[in-house]
Amino acid sequence: MSDNDIVALVQELEALGVKFTVVPRLDGSLRLNTWRTQNSWLNRDRINQLLAERIECSPEVAAQIAQLISTRSTETVSQSSTD
Repeated sequence: MSDNDIVALVQELEALGVKFTVVPRLDGSLRLNTWRTQNSWLNRDRINQLLAERIECSPEVAAQIAQLISTRSTETVSQSSTD
């Protein structure tokens, strides 16, 4: 998937009520965690479909999303420290 597709997928899932977090592993890779907010209940079928089709079946996409979330988190922290 292209970078734009990854960003669009993350934005769609976040709009549906999914929150992503990333945990670094000892081997240097990133573990992607998905959390569902209370608002996600109404969108559970669409969320389940997207997660199953796009992320669970494709470790490469999960790795790209983990990298995006990690980068985004790092940028947010660095912007907060400069303010």
